[in-house]
Formats: sequence, structure tokens, C-alpha cells
Amino acid sequence: MNVMSAARLEELCLALRRREIPCDDDLVSAIEADVVAYERDPTPQLPPDDVAELLPLMGWLMYEATWASLNRIPNRFKEVGGDAEVAARVNHERVLRVTNAARRLPWSEFAPRALGAFRALALAESKEDTLESFDRARVVHAEARNRHADHLTYHRERTSPQLASIELHLDEILLQLELAETGTACRIAERVIDRWAEEFAADSEDADRPRREERVQLIFSDLLEGVARGEQALVAAKRVAKHKFVDEPTKERLAQHLSFVNPGIMTARAALLVLGLYPEMQRLGYFPLGDDDSWDDSRKNLCARFDKAYQYVERPVTNSKGEPRELRDDLKLAVVQIRLAAALLMPGRRLPSSLTFAPCLSHEVLDDAAVEAMSAWLTETIVDRHGRETQRSTFRGFGGAIMPNFFDGVEACRAAFGGAPGYRAWRARWFILDKYADEPGRAERVSAIAGRPVSRGRPT
Repeated sequence: MNVMSAARLEELCLALRRREIPCDDDLVSAIEADVVAYERDPTPQLPPDDVAELLPLMGWLMYEATWASLNRIPNRFKEVGGDAEVAARVNHERVLRVTNAARRLPWSEFAPRALGAFRALALAESKEDTLESFDRARVVHAEARNRHADHLTYHRERTSPQLASIELHLDEILLQLELAETGTACRIAERVIDRWAEEFAADSEDADRPRREERVQLIFSDLLEGVARGEQALVAAKRVAKHKFVDEPTKERLAQHLSFVNPGIMTARAALLVLGLYPEMQRLGYFPLGDDDSWDDSRKNLCARFDKAYQYVERPVTNSKGEPRELRDDLKLAVVQIRLAAALLMPGRRLPSSLTFAPCLSHEVLDDAAVEAMSAWLTETIVDRHGRETQRSTFRGFGGAIMPNFFDGVEACRAAFGGAPGYRAWRARWFILDKYADEPGRAERVSAIAGRPVSRGRPT
């Protein structure tokens, strides 16, 4: 059997992880060829010895190859145009090819990390940032979830001596799958909230009311599922933590020290979006969530779920030597955005932080002063890695909303927590946080919904 050796597979995995090599067509073709070479006719119940050693490493290679290609696909790549869009589509095709190889991989139950290819494909679809692409992402997420369940059942039914090790590997990949699914639910909702006026621009309010209400119901349901998926990721992280996290992935272990922070952030993000939308579901006549007796109970329970998820964000992160490890820049942005959204929804809430990377985190009480400090920090001018001056961040969802009933929902949530109206005024004042602020007509559309002119620049 002429295939890549175990040593070669591991070498490629580490090189991709360290960004020493890209995932190119030659690598994808090699993966496809090896998968074909692994196949046997007839297929025995267990992998032959010459394949058994290679399967976990091939699964890892599929994981790393698709992730490397995914990182070369920009968000909203259809709008980029030119060579950048062509390159994005090439990398999307590579992710798809490797995922198809993972679908064909014999004895895939022994290559759990191959499920990472499905995660990458779902995220690649979501990067197109259209409702159609998000629908495709949902399908791939469901496929990954079902395959994971099948793999776990396969090994538990056989009660193999390696079951504990296999369950650990499956938990490590489950953490990634659930996290990605929660992220997609958030991005779908934020896309609808941010593009509402443009999507329904040609429709009259009365003529298209059913479609609008159906869209709200869909994203609300997605977000609730996203919160649950994020919570399951945190449960998986707890199981993995018993074996300790690692500084860098190896063939033995995958989960790193930020394994609580990432799902904590994403679960909290989803819970806040649900809080912003629940008043609309109540207005439409839907029953409270689960076994709750009232929507007020649902609001309190959602708040408790947010609190629980956010606790994981604040957990100290250390490496294997016990040394403090700083959050990545993208996670820092996410923390401030979460706290800002919480302040907009639950004014006056106390949310202490042990993090010190930004002065605005010193505001333990999420009052108006905290809102202004966090908004200002997000819009500060920084120098990016290319040496260009740019705004630190935009803010999807709460900072880019153009959905009238979301404005109403946030204001209603503020009132339920004892706060005064203020979201519309904040949205107009900090229009600079809108991801689509530069689009022609965007300021006028936001102004019409906010009921006041928007500030074109950074408030002083």
C-alpha cells in the first residue's frame, strides 16, 4: 500500500498547525489518494494493521488541512470580488474536497478528528454570509453531530480496552463541533438583525408579515439551540479538563487551555441575543420557554444561563507550567462586546471582571458610564498587523441592528430589568460601531428606526 507513513502524516499536521505550509491542491490530492488506498474489498469489521496506525493521524490531517484553508477564506467573500474572491472559492473547494474524503474514509470511527473537516465546511459556508449559505451550514453541522454520535455508539457497544481514550478524543472534537454550531447560530441571527431593512426593503409591512414573523421564530429557535449546544460544549470541556489541557495539539491530545473561554464566550453571546428577542416572541403569542410559567420566568432563567456561561470567560487561563496566558485579541474583543451587550440589555447589573487588558473592564456595574467606556474602547484607532490605522472593531447584532422589533425587544428587556429606555439613543450615537456604516443609505435607515439622527463619526 503506497500511502503516507505515520511519521509523514504527523509531520504534515504539525507543519500546518505552525503555519509552515499551506493546504494546497497537492496536499488535498494526497489525502484523497490515501483514503482510496485504505479501502478494502470486502471491508473487514476492524481496520487492518497497516491502516489502523494511520487512521487517527489521517483524521488529524483532515482537521488541520481544512482549518488551514478555512483561515484563508474572508468573511462575506462574495462581496470581496476579484482575485480575493477567486482565492476564497479555491480554499472553499479544498475544504469541501477534504470533507468528502472524510465522508469516504473507511473505519472513520477510528479517526475522530476527521469530524473537524465537517466543522470547517460548515464555517466555510457561513463565511459567505447569506441566508442560503447559513442553511447549508446547518445541514453540515447536523451531519457532524450525527456522525459523532454514531462513532461514540460504535465504540461503546464494543467496550474496547481503548474506550476511555477514544471517549476523550471524541469529547475533544465534540467541544469543537458544539462551539462551531453555537457560533453559526449567533452569526445567522446577527445577519438577520443587521440586514433586516435591506432584506425586506421592497415589502410592505402588512403584505409580508408572515415571512417576517417566520424569520424571527427561526432565528430565535436557532439561538436557543445554540445556547444548549454551547452549554454542552462546556460540559465536554469539563470532562476533558480532568485530563488537563495542552499547550499545543499533538497526536495524543487536542484541547488547549482556552477550551473553557471560547464556548463560554459563544454561549453568553447566544444567550444575550435570545434576551434581546424574547419580547418579540412574547408579543407574537408564543408560550414561555420549557416549563416556565411566564416569560418573566424565562427571562430570569436566560439571565442565569448567561451568568453561568460568563463565569467560564473569567476563568484564569494558564499554561502547563501554571503561567498566566493572555487572551487572543479576537477573544478580548468578544469579552468587551459581550459585556456591552449585557449592559444594553440589563442596565445596572453588577458583572465584576478579573481581566485587565482594557480600562473599560474596571466598570463592575454595567451602567451608562460602562456603556460609554466600552463603546469608546471598541472604536479606538489602532494599528493593524499590516501597519494601517483602523478602528479596533465593529459590533454585529447589538451594534449593527436595523430590525425594528429588535430595537423594541432590547428596550422592553431594559424595562424588565428596571432600566430606562436608551438603546435607540445609544445605537444612533454609536453608529460608527455598525459593520455596514459605510453603505449608502445605511445611516438614513438606522436613523428612521432609531427615531433620531445618527452620529457619523466617533462621539466625543
